[in-house]
Amino acid sequence: MPQMESIESPANHDLFVSHAYPFNVCTNKFLYNLTKFRAVRKMSGRIKKGALFLMFLFLLSQTSAYPPQRVFDVQIFMVVSESGTASVKMTARLIDPYLLGHLNDLQKDNPQKAQKEFHDMVFSLIFLNFQEFVQSQTNKTLIVTPYANFIELRPNWTATINFKMYNYLIPENGTLKSTVYGPMRFIFKNKVLSYYWRRLTIIFPKNAYIVNLAPAPKELADNVAIWENGYYLPIISITFNETVFKEKRANTTTIIPFEEFLNRTTKVITIKYDTFAGIVYFNGSVTGMKPQQYHVAKLVDEFNRTMSPIKFDIKSTENGVVFSGEAKPMLQYKETLTKKTWNVTIRLPFEFDKVNIESPGEDVELIHSKINGTVVNMIFEEKKICGPGVIVGLTPLPLLLKKRRR
Repeated sequence: MPQMESIESPANHDLFVSHAYPFNVCTNKFLYNLTKFRAVRKMSGRIKKGALFLMFLFLLSQTSAYPPQRVFDVQIFMVVSESGTASVKMTARLIDPYLLGHLNDLQKDNPQKAQKEFHDMVFSLIFLNFQEFVQSQTNKTLIVTPYANFIELRPNWTATINFKMYNYLIPENGTLKSTVYGPMRFIFKNKVLSYYWRRLTIIFPKNAYIVNLAPAPKELADNVAIWENGYYLPIISITFNETVFKEKRANTTTIIPFEEFLNRTTKVITIKYDTFAGIVYFNGSVTGMKPQQYHVAKLVDEFNRTMSPIKFDIKSTENGVVFSGEAKPMLQYKETLTKKTWNVTIRLPFEFDKVNIESPGEDVELIHSKINGTVVNMIFEEKKICGPGVIVGLTPLPLLLKKRRR
């Protein structure tokens, strides 16, 4: 086994993660949930499988409450060997406008310092955040960096990070299972974000049977699995024994991808805008297929991500889900002497087969509506019965009466 490279942490700076105290900005609630997540591993049998997956989804929804990191565009590439070791290559391209401007300005005056700062950003934000996640999960997995080409700087403020994870998969009952999985955190400027990556690719040995991958990858062909737009490491179980594979698969629930769930169901939503409260009330259903726990968790995540609801309730049925909630829309309000106008726009989490729009009340009329994909625009109008214009028009009447009396 190669030796661990000795690397000094970057100088103290609010951009960088504290290597000695990786959890000093985490909430007690998250740590409590993480403790429960680890405790599930001590269970056994089918109870463990169900509890483990449900806890994975629970933590996934908890971490999704953290905004995704938008500092780097990250892609992760792994090659897993038959021993369970993973060779990891991470590509990180800086996309934060402020940091890009800072480095570009520094590059003009002091290129060497700019490259050093960028190297330290990659080391601290990309590598250390990943390493600390692994260390928080298990003491069985060892991350080893090579002496050369650990972090390679490339043009356009892009870098690649190369290292190995020994005991990434470990033997268990005839299979190799991942020791590290679940949602990852990204600590930046003393804030907890989700470790968002654009693409995760894992290549398994050609002679391996894939028992379970959760969440299910977007693509899986020739033992190459690809996930997109996530912030986690998946649960993995593989075997090299066909008999074990058949036994395990018989007890494994097939995870239907969320996109397939949406395509196989009918989605209906009803929207009502309250002009007084400035709130959109909505309710609806997704019917035609019994949802899995993953689908329900993903629906909650999608509504939270796009609508930021003030209130949201969802319930599973034998044929789908029903939901209701309240959200603050984008609003343009205009008032004249004769009418009030509300121009309301709200973004839905995905395209619905039918969108019903209800009128706010008797005095308010829906005069225009447009649905463009997931964006719904509504214009409501209320005409004034006795506005300032009418009052102004009546003011000369007492003067005329007074003149006649004279």
